[in-house]
Amino acid sequence: MIIKTARLSHNNKVSEGLKNFSNISISGYKFVENNKEICNPKEYDTFIWTKEILTPSEVKLWEKSIIDEIERGKNIYNMARLYMVSHNKKLSSLADRYGIEYFDCSDPNAFDKYREYAKLGLKGIEAKIITIMGTGRKCGKFTTSLFLRNELSKYLKVGTVGTEPHSKLCGIDEMVIPQVIPICHVASTLYGAIKKVDLNNKDLIIVSSQTGVFSDPLEVGTGRGGGVVSLSILQGSKPDYIILASNTLNTMEIERNIRAIEILSNKRVIGITINGKYAGEAYSNEDYRDILNNISEEFNMPVADVIRGIYSKDFVKSIMEQCSEK
Repeated sequence: MIIKTARLSHNNKVSEGLKNFSNISISGYKFVENNKEICNPKEYDTFIWTKEILTPSEVKLWEKSIIDEIERGKNIYNMARLYMVSHNKKLSSLADRYGIEYFDCSDPNAFDKYREYAKLGLKGIEAKIITIMGTGRKCGKFTTSLFLRNELSKYLKVGTVGTEPHSKLCGIDEMVIPQVIPICHVASTLYGAIKKVDLNNKDLIIVSSQTGVFSDPLEVGTGRGGGVVSLSILQGSKPDYIILASNTLNTMEIERNIRAIEILSNKRVIGITINGKYAGEAYSNEDYRDILNNISEEFNMPVADVIRGIYSKDFVKSIMEQCSEK
């Protein structure tokens, strides 16, 4: 599916990622606060549903929205995690009748696609692997991965594997949505995606994780998966190095995550990024820089806020040096 201009369902973290890292022109949004629908006079070729987790009432809204957009002749890119156009006979039949292309980010059968690559990966992966882990949601894992891809690609052949639904739209090489895959296949599916990228002679592969190892796995019915999914990505990516993306400046919480990740992976965390949109918004740039510097000294590793661009250059230099070590 080729997307040039898109209308998005919601203005959220996914839409922010598309604005910052994709080449898609955004014509507007279908809904504002409280799912109030707004008109959109601008032309677009594709409707992108950007809300991953839906309440029961939002499921009806999702279905109605997809029907409306199909009847307008628009292609559909669907990011709803547990609800797929391909699994909804009414929607898929309507799309076929109108000759509409549709794509569901969630693929419960993704293991079949990557099975043979995973087996091949057991013989070895040539590229170094960096996995971006997190302290929880909204800590900048995806932003960190794309920032590092863009910067490190100036010096190395960098591949990427993403677990966010807009990964493919932002130029990520392979996308795996782990929450909908049977748990026994999550790690090997991810590993297969990594090996597929590795076959393109990459020096380095960056893997973006989900949520955090201590996140609640009992958000019943949401499809989030919490720490269970985060741990599966950590184990399945078999990283050489790990970067921790944090949504907090609390060093005790940062240390707790680093210790758990290093014990479970037997690999070391080599850097920390802070999402200053949340963690550092209360501080002036000068005070915030001092805080980041203190965290760096406490953990003896580089710390940066890649969103606000604080210590970003030094961070990239340090990561490059560490990844070049034999």
